[in-house]
Amino acid sequence: MATTAQPKIHPNKEAFIEGVDHILAKWTALGLAVEHGWGGRETQEKREDMVDDIVQYFDDTVNSKKKPEPLDLQDLLLEIMELDFHVDLKDESEKEVAVVLCKLFAECKSGNFATVDRLAAERDAREALGQGNAAVKMSQAAARPAGVEGDDSDSDSDSGSDSEDSDADMEED
Repeated sequence: MATTAQPKIHPNKEAFIEGVDHILAKWTALGLAVEHGWGGRETQEKREDMVDDIVQYFDDTVNSKKKPEPLDLQDLLLEIMELDFHVDLKDESEKEVAVVLCKLFAECKSGNFATVDRLAAERDAREALGQGNAAVKMSQAAARPAGVEGDDSDSDSDSGSDSEDSDADMEED
């Protein structure tokens, strides 16, 4: 019996997705929105969708031959926070989050996963101290592509898959 395996995503993009999730996990405004269910019954799903929306923003921007800009990204972050979580950010934290996400993208695109590794280590330290957020933990598990476990030791790319086109933006130039 043949099974259809999910195409592997490029390791650079996989690291970026993980990094986006870590950055969002540290964003106080979003953490409060998730913790208090400000997005309604689907708050957790909206948080997971936010990771997807951010990754899609970078995919679309690069595919249109543009450079991702924090100003454009902060508009997206504001929109998601307002529409999905009913949060009107007064602290302008979306600006800092947008800058950090753009830097992370550039790092991951070049194959530098130092920030992702550091963020993962910080998360592991928080969880070891019992300070992990259950909603964020669920989101991190859900953000992994289908068939990908928490162990990142198997990160070789699959040549000839359909995922190469959508992951081309994350490959080293």
